[in-house]
Amino acid sequence: MTMPLLEVAHLRKLYPLGPPPGLAARLAARAGRPPAPRPVLHAVDDVSFTIGAGESLGLVGESGCGKSTLVAMLCRLSDPSAGTIRFDGRAIADIPARRFARDPDRARIQMVFQDPSDSLNPRHTGFDAIAEPLRRLLGMRSGAVLAARVAETADRVGLPQALLGRLPHQLSGGQKARINIARAIAVEPRLLVLDEPTAALDVSVQAVILQLLDRLRRDLGLSYLFVSHDLNVVRLLCDRVMVMYLGKVMELGPAEDVFHHPRHPYTQALVSAIPGAAAGRIRLSGEPRSPVDPDPRTCRFFGRCPIGTARCAREAPPLVDSGGHLTACHFPGPPEAPASVA
Repeated sequence: MTMPLLEVAHLRKLYPLGPPPGLAARLAARAGRPPAPRPVLHAVDDVSFTIGAGESLGLVGESGCGKSTLVAMLCRLSDPSAGTIRFDGRAIADIPARRFARDPDRARIQMVFQDPSDSLNPRHTGFDAIAEPLRRLLGMRSGAVLAARVAETADRVGLPQALLGRLPHQLSGGQKARINIARAIAVEPRLLVLDEPTAALDVSVQAVILQLLDRLRRDLGLSYLFVSHDLNVVRLLCDRVMVMYLGKVMELGPAEDVFHHPRHPYTQALVSAIPGAAAGRIRLSGEPRSPVDPDPRTCRFFGRCPIGTARCAREAPPLVDSGGHLTACHFPGPPEAPASVA
């Protein structure tokens, strides 16, 4: 067994709500009562997974499930409340986000943002956008060396060098997406975090960019964490899939297994919503539970789950490994689960 490139264990991100302790104490004293404990929002709660070298892991789940918060911690843009992150064998969770910006591993973990228009500086040309991380993270100062590296990276993503002198508003959506990708791979990272990289593009352009990302992964030996709401894209591009709900991992396993034989009721509902799904649409009733001070004894999906029982309300299911397919459910569906993809 080789060491995973990325190892995440029991990662948590908690956000205390309400006034800070000092102000809360003064307000309580003025009202003549003891200060109440601050409520806490559990954005990411006890998440563990690995990504191997050259592997692509898909991360899916509805809005508010904790995907963006998890990505921010992995890229060390935000500090975790608890847990560990090991990158290439090195613990990086304890390095403050501000200091990690100047850490050597900063160049080896890069991100491709969702909207290429919003993530590019409107005053920077395509050349400047690709050159900036080379200057900041690799210390490239020589004009000739820098220009050669930018040109090489532009060629790698299929961007004509004639476009490098243009500003973002002079480029098409697909061209801006290529600059966004080029900026990320220019510093030769090992892990690329892709946050809905094709969501803002036309359908015809999406296919071209996805083919580019697949080729880059194979050619450069990159590992991907691919965040997306488009399950068809995840199924085509990812080796494994992790499903999150309200800060928790509900299911994690090989992509084909998860999509064709989903075991968790939430995953089954997601898969049933894919256009062309073999089974009928599973519609969930009820409202999501609050992520603020959730009861640790209750399953996060309880109340919307079509098969939830009293046991789910009093005993939160652990994430159980069954042959490399992990499920957090007391009653996981069999391999021939009803919600399968044609």
